[in-house]
Amino acid sequence: MALLTRDQLITEVGGPTAAAQLCPDRTTGGINYTILDAAIADAIGDVDAACAKFYADLSTNPPQKLVRIARQCGAYYLWLKAASGKTVPENVAKAFGGAKQDLRDIEASDSLPGRDATYRFPSTIDNSYGGRRAVYSTFRRSGLLGSR
Repeated sequence: MALLTRDQLITEVGGPTAAAQLCPDRTTGGINYTILDAAIADAIGDVDAACAKFYADLSTNPPQKLVRIARQCGAYYLWLKAASGKTVPENVAKAFGGAKQDLRDIEASDSLPGRDATYRFPSTIDNSYGGRRAVYSTFRRSGLLGSR
């Protein structure tokens, strides 16, 4: 399962009719999939950039949290790319702000991307507070007199 598919983004913006109105294909009258794919690529890029530092590839079996974040980012990017001259609706902009905050939290290790997320570099060292600081239990055996 991909992180964000065309069908998921079309559903997020309100269905095929709303997507066709938002980014119409001038020749067929349907959806312009070039713009849709560009918005999907931007959304997936944001999620990958936030998760690539600490976590292994999450695109094969993505957690629901990352799928939600990618959908919200994709809808915002679709509005920016497709609706020239139109303002982005307030609910879409607010959802995008929340999604970006979630990505910042994941990148700063304040939040996990999902319950099943595997770390890119598994470590045997026990760091506390999300790997940000070392504690006594980590270094009790280090130093000149450690483990004597």
